[in-house]
This record gives sequence, C-alpha cells and structure tokens, in this order.
Amino acid sequence: MVIVAIFVGIILLGLVIGLVSRPKVQARARAHVDAVQATAAAFGWQIDRSPVPDIRARLPLSGMFNTDTAIRATAQLTGQWRGVPVVALQLTYGTDGVATRTWHTMTMIMVPRPVPGTVVALSPQGMSWANFLASDRQIGYAPFDQRYHVHAKDDEHARATLTPAVAGLLATDPRMQDRMLFFGEQDLAASFPGPVTQQQVVAQTADLLLEVAQRQAAR
Repeated sequence: MVIVAIFVGIILLGLVIGLVSRPKVQARARAHVDAVQATAAAFGWQIDRSPVPDIRARLPLSGMFNTDTAIRATAQLTGQWRGVPVVALQLTYGTDGVATRTWHTMTMIMVPRPVPGTVVALSPQGMSWANFLASDRQIGYAPFDQRYHVHAKDDEHARATLTPAVAGLLATDPRMQDRMLFFGEQDLAASFPGPVTQQQVVAQTADLLLEVAQRQAAR
C-alpha cells in the first residue's frame, strides 16, 4: 500500500507541475509565433504553410548530419531578398547522448544557385562533429583550407565550386562564424544556430549567400 501511495503521489505531483507550467509554455509559444510574424513583416516575407522543400534531396546535408538524424521544419518564410527568391526555414534536429536525446534549433536560408554545379558543404574547422569523421578536401588556398572543413566527392569537385573568387570571400568573411554553407546542384544555403527570429543574423546570412552567388555567376 505504501508503494501504491507513493506512486499515486508522484503521478499527482506531475499533474500539478504540468498544470502550473502549462500557462508559461503557452505564453512562450505565443511569444515565438509573434516574433516569427514580426520577422516576416520586417522583411516583407510571408509565413508559408505549403510543403517544406526536401532539403535532404536538394542539399548535401549528409556531410554534416547522419542520414538517420531527424530534421523537421517548425517555421517557413518565403519572399524576396534584394530581388532574389529566398526561403528561410527554422529547423529542429536531435542529437543522441548516452541515454538522452537533445533537441537543437537552427535556421537555414536558401537562395537559387546561379550556375548549377558540384555538390559541396563546408563549416568552420571543429564546428561540426562530422569534421572528425570525413575527409577534409583541399582547394589549394591556405587561408581558406585552414579555416574550413570541406565535404565533397574529391578535391577536384571542391575546387570546381569553391573558385578563387568564392574562396577569397569566405576565407576572411566574419559572417561565416558559426555557419555551415551548402552548395546543392540548384540551391545555395547557409545555416546558423537558433531561431529564425534573429533578424540581424538572417539579414547578414542572406547578404552573404547573395555575394557568394554573385561571385559564382561572375566566373
């Protein structure tokens, strides 16, 4: 009987805690929705509830995430950035520890790739755990090679995408801190930690993608 009473007490305590915390959870959810709407309004974008692009099919995510990593979109904004179509996705993904799964939030900005080409992904050295498990491709420009870990089929594929003009920009650009960059066959994308409501970071990342696209188109 004592064990049953303890068990019932634990259940009741959980219910009480749940009832007390529920208003706070709902308030945080409403505040986040308001912040997403404010971000969309600030950029003249729309909250898009249509199906999210299949980012695994369009971008080389396997270089950064396991194929079985669950990645789902919690918000999608679409519109124009300096005359170029843009998609902003707020994504969540889980990483497994010894006995627990930790959920993370990141934002991904996508724009069209001006010239279709080879598939490449890159991140600052040491940023992604995948950097320790995959070959680091070299493009032959020391400032760039020292800063980034490049995921590509081989060095030649990496060099075909990371031209001197692109590598020269990325080698010193402070906007690449804490970002991963993806070159899909038809898309360019960059991701950074945290929600899509970080308006300054969203704007900086969109500008960075457009500058990369311009340098690719100019070759």
